[in-house]
Amino acid sequence: MGVKFFERKEIKDTLAYLRATLNRDSLSDIKRIINFPARGIGKATLVKIFAGDMENLPIKMRIKINNFYEILEAIKEKIHIAKTSDIIKFVVKKSGIEAELSEGGEEKIERLENIKELATLALKYDSLSEGRGVEKLLEDASLASDQDSLIDNQAKKEKINAVKLMTVHASKGLEFKYVFVAGLEDGLFPHERNGEEVDNEEERRLFYVAVTRAKEKLFLSFANFRTIFGSRQINAPSEFISDIPADLLEKEGENGKIKTIYLE
Repeated sequence: MGVKFFERKEIKDTLAYLRATLNRDSLSDIKRIINFPARGIGKATLVKIFAGDMENLPIKMRIKINNFYEILEAIKEKIHIAKTSDIIKFVVKKSGIEAELSEGGEEKIERLENIKELATLALKYDSLSEGRGVEKLLEDASLASDQDSLIDNQAKKEKINAVKLMTVHASKGLEFKYVFVAGLEDGLFPHERNGEEVDNEEERRLFYVAVTRAKEKLFLSFANFRTIFGSRQINAPSEFISDIPADLLEKEGENGKIKTIYLE
């Protein structure tokens, strides 16, 4: 089963910046983010920080630590004047997370996309002002994580069937009776990075992996409109859909022979 949204490292890191900003005594959050992205602040230094022994650190190290806390202060100021979705964007840019993930490979790019989804999710809190939106987001994220744990434990006890949500990469080697592939839009699948197209053949092979996970029925879908990183976009269907022979496509509702299902 795929990693749940709020359990992903990049989401935890982003939310940790918010929690540390609101509560400087949250040592677990400080520990998590003080050296991410890398700032050259090691565990030994962290121990001295928590012990209130910063004065005995080298001047260069104290500058690095002060720079980190200046980031938190800048986020704090933003929290009181900006919308929650804009605050997420600010955190990712100001902390250096965006730059760190943008320069990485496919896995890092996927992590950045997940943070963009967090900014989109945060739109629902934009109507709350003076930091209340951020507090509500953190509260709901905590409740969602707790609820997921309870559901997982209950499912293990009762061995119930459940929908499994995962990336195409994570699905390799697995098979399911019914598979839904969402987000089949140009720019999303096949993906587009910083205005430049990626290797479409590699993306096509990945699409083949997704298609062949289905044992009985496969549902392909795309959105005409999608909100990404807080911006509403108009999307064209993925070129991969048009690559499938017309005689293998049918609309929902037809029974009998197993075919690819194309949902308009």
